Amino acid sequence: MGLKGRKLGEWPELAIQLAREKTVEMAGEGLRAESVHLALESYRADLEAKVQRQKLSDHSYQTYCTRIKQIDLAFGEREVFGDVTYKRIIEVLDTWIATKSNNHALELFAELRRFWKYSAPQLCNGRNVAASIPDDYVSSRVQRPAPTRLYTDIESIAKLWLNVAGCTSIHQKNAMRFMILTGMRPINVSNLQWDYIREDIKEIVYPAGIIGMRGAMKTQKEFRIPITTGIERILQEQKEWRDSVPGCNQQFVFLQPRNPELPFAKRSLDKLIKTYSPENAVKGIKHDGTVKGREGTFNTMCRKFFKSNVIAQMRAKGFSRSDTREISLLCLHHSDKSADPMAEHYDFSDEILQEEMALKKTAFEAHEASILTQVILLRKKG
Repeated sequence: MGLKGRKLGEWPELAIQLAREKTVEMAGEGLRAESVHLALESYRADLEAKVQRQKLSDHSYQTYCTRIKQIDLAFGEREVFGDVTYKRIIEVLDTWIATKSNNHALELFAELRRFWKYSAPQLCNGRNVAASIPDDYVSSRVQRPAPTRLYTDIESIAKLWLNVAGCTSIHQKNAMRFMILTGMRPINVSNLQWDYIREDIKEIVYPAGIIGMRGAMKTQKEFRIPITTGIERILQEQKEWRDSVPGCNQQFVFLQPRNPELPFAKRSLDKLIKTYSPENAVKGIKHDGTVKGREGTFNTMCRKFFKSNVIAQMRAKGFSRSDTREISLLCLHHSDKSADPMAEHYDFSDEILQEEMALKKTAFEAHEASILTQVILLRKKG
């Protein structure tokens, strides 16, 4: 596009000779007059293409689109991308700091930088104004969210186990109980497929990401968990329901109660845990930076309890403190940053010895037994 209508600067700072030189420079560098809104649409299309190539999950794409919309609202329809100044971006950031939550302002700043990094080479010859903003511009003006120190105890988890028996759907009850027994993220409860279940070796295998297909787990690496007695009972109930209902979804284990053609919604687990958790289930101290648990129970509460309980149960079995920590990492598919960085490529000892699955089985069974024992005690109390 030409330079017609573009603002070069203001007199007297920009004298006629300087204006001529700047015009020649801009024309030579190939600056373009696309608006910020048009540049955002191009950025969004690039993210959508990543989803098509299986390099970005649909859930992440929707999150990015929500942030893109906020950036779109911050700029006018006629604002040219190449004309946006450092001062203008600072104005946008200050508005976000004043009107958005702390974490939201941080997320929008990060997204703005990614957008400018993508668009600057195409629309203003690589002049990335957003990159010159200090890294701590937003974080030094808002309180960064601190990891929540809230947790729950085994009695509350046992009460939750009993309470979900009152769910209106077998899918709701079993999805919640599966999350309690496995400590899985809500997304990995809703995306559990029948193909992942290996009945011959009593394992559930979440596949790794490969070229052209995203993996089931957040890390995009394979994750294997043992099928304990309690998990097997849940899967059997789901299988019997599936075989008795014609026309239901045959791919996913847990389905939507109102529409059994669709997989169970991740957000439904958030609502269920808030509805069926007992009073005062959340323990610990809340502070101004608390995000998860600020309004009560939260969706990863079962996952936090799983890690704590596995460590406690394995310590009771005589495992050392360092061993129990490593076992809890294995059970939750967490990475150990201090581990050998080349182990993924060279260490196949577990495939040979199967030690990891043996430890996982011991931990999962101990976790399950402790919960069900507490459930029995609560039932006896009435």
